[in-house]
Amino acid sequence: MTTPGKSNISLITWLLILLAVTVGAVIHFGNVKNLSVQSKNVKISGLYLPAALDIANFQLTDNSGKPFSNANLKGHWTMMFFGFTNCGMVCPTTMAALNSMYQTLQQQLPERLVPNVVMVSVDPERDSVERMNAYVTTFNQKFIGARAELPQITALEKELHLVAIKMQAGDNQNQYTINHSAEIMVFNPDGKLQAFMSYPHVAEQMITDYKNILTSQVA
Repeated sequence: MTTPGKSNISLITWLLILLAVTVGAVIHFGNVKNLSVQSKNVKISGLYLPAALDIANFQLTDNSGKPFSNANLKGHWTMMFFGFTNCGMVCPTTMAALNSMYQTLQQQLPERLVPNVVMVSVDPERDSVERMNAYVTTFNQKFIGARAELPQITALEKELHLVAIKMQAGDNQNQYTINHSAEIMVFNPDGKLQAFMSYPHVAEQMITDYKNILTSQVA
């Protein structure tokens, strides 16, 4: 039997989570729309940046324990998603969609045009290198997981105009969830931010959007 007190607490918690997600989305899209006017020639489910943006230097650690920085974005296309391994729905469904997209692109495109897929943890307190490795490789052995201490992650989130809000999800301080921006960032082979893909992510739509982005680069 569920006690009225706990039921009310649960309801309040979920209302706060919904509010945080809404506020986060408003802040994110407000910031992103200030970056650039969307090109009329490149239609995607998200925002294409005609003038790709340089990203300030960052230092993370990947799921094999090696350094991961701006240099790792160069020489190939990259799709980057911010999430965490304890995420209940948004992260696993997004990673599954990325895997489906990735496998299709492997069949349809030259290897040099298949993007690297990177998941950056917004929960470094719980997401160790080992945990990130186990998580991302569950979806695809070639996917990359990356983490850093919270100040470095927060700085990168700010650089990319993302939002992550930690919220208690129980009586214990270790029981918490994180509401975060769910866009996928697309980086070009120069390591510059070229586009944001909007949530919810569907493999077929991402494939179309990505091909449109590629076409824009050779048009």
